[in-house]
Amino acid sequence: MRKKPRQARAQRRVDDLIEATALEIIDRGLVETTTNHIAARAGVSIGSLYQYFESKPDLVLALIERLSGQILEAVDEALVDVLAADTRAAVERLLQATLTVVDRRPALYLELMRHWQTTGVLTVIEALEDHTMEVCRRYVLRHHQRLQIDDLRPVLFVIVNATLFPLMRYLSMAEPGFDREVLIAALSDMVAGYVETALVRAS
Repeated sequence: MRKKPRQARAQRRVDDLIEATALEIIDRGLVETTTNHIAARAGVSIGSLYQYFESKPDLVLALIERLSGQILEAVDEALVDVLAADTRAAVERLLQATLTVVDRRPALYLELMRHWQTTGVLTVIEALEDHTMEVCRRYVLRHHQRLQIDDLRPVLFVIVNATLFPLMRYLSMAEPGFDREVLIAALSDMVAGYVETALVRAS
């Protein structure tokens, strides 16, 4: 972002531009959307847009960061249930919380995930990875008597990345060929099985 808003009016304009970016991507697709389209949708001049954002990629990144924040909020809201559950149910709850947010604007997520290599999604994925790693670390601490693993770092790295990237791939497919509940069950089973294997190796 070129210029951070300091007043409420400026913040509203930034919010309007980010929302306009989302709506234009839904209507036109990412490639066909331009800053002129976004400015017109937001009801501002193109000059006003460039006061806050340097380019279309800058706007798209701001949108992705906002969507990421919504997912993190949903994960945090589910944290009490997650920490109290067994391993499989905890993963299932995390995935359900994430996909509930995606369900608000599935067409937007579909288009962004299709172009994840060019939209700055990986930068945001790193933030999601860090946050999810922290959730997992807290989970292990809560269940330390059962989950006695010597070196958590490689275990958590595999769990988080083996879950995030299949989820991204699934969200990039208009017709994946199977319901998301099947995906949630498969990923939950995978993580639970991997954790049990790690426990056996540590014993």
